[in-house]
Amino acid sequence: MTESVSFSDFWALFAPSILASTIAAALCGVLGFFVVVRRVAFVSAALGQISGLGVAFGFFLGSVFGHDPHQPTPIWLDPVVIALVLTGGVAALLGYVSRIQRTTPESLVAFAYLAAAALALIVLASPRIVQEAHEVGDLLFGNSVAIRHEHLIELLVVAVLVLVSQIFLFKDLLLVSFDRDMARTLGLPVAALDVTLYLSIGVSVAVATRAIGALPVFAFLVLPAGAALLVSQRVLTVVVLSVVGAVLAAGVGFYLSFLQSWPTGPLMAVCAAAFWPMAALVRLARRT
Repeated sequence: MTESVSFSDFWALFAPSILASTIAAALCGVLGFFVVVRRVAFVSAALGQISGLGVAFGFFLGSVFGHDPHQPTPIWLDPVVIALVLTGGVAALLGYVSRIQRTTPESLVAFAYLAAAALALIVLASPRIVQEAHEVGDLLFGNSVAIRHEHLIELLVVAVLVLVSQIFLFKDLLLVSFDRDMARTLGLPVAALDVTLYLSIGVSVAVATRAIGALPVFAFLVLPAGAALLVSQRVLTVVVLSVVGAVLAAGVGFYLSFLQSWPTGPLMAVCAAAFWPMAALVRLARRT
């Protein structure tokens, strides 16, 4: 791409991809607040790997049962559906981590990450799905410039459902995140809220990863919210800054990728990381 192309041409060419990146960034910005304050950043990385495993396994099952790629895919063989179910199930199980004795949350997250990554590599090594391996690569590193219409609709539906649930449960999730003992004293269903949050993260990661890639999704979940916490201690301000930062990183990263022909997913992640030094400078300026 060249810089002589106007912004209107850019929008006309990539409107669905820009919308998908924006929706995914806003969704991750909201969930990123809880990911950061609960210190479960690498849960999202593990779920991204599990989503990749689900996609790879879906292609493998399609080859085993002789599915014609030129024909409509049955729902039980759809890689997106398999990734969604697998990621959501593992996310729900991780919500019970605090109940498991003699097992640390970090070790279970590491187990999920490593097991999913290893299994995905094994499945991708199968000669049955050599032709589809590049699609899993796009999922892991990001290829939002070629998003399909159905993936955009899936992402929009999940984003609406998750954001509505976050609005209704925000105060309860906030209390559970900061003071679990007080939440139990007030009679809140702590375990159920944990599962709800992890399930929301898992479903969001699976669908957003399918749309724009695991790398930018992980970046949007962690980096904007972490930078926002350096700037403000007010919850609402942090959430707003997290969403705005993620959306800006998506938009700027996508546009720079269009101009310079650089990889889209990694560039979005770099733009999200750029907020950290800026936030650190703001924090240092306030101390002087």
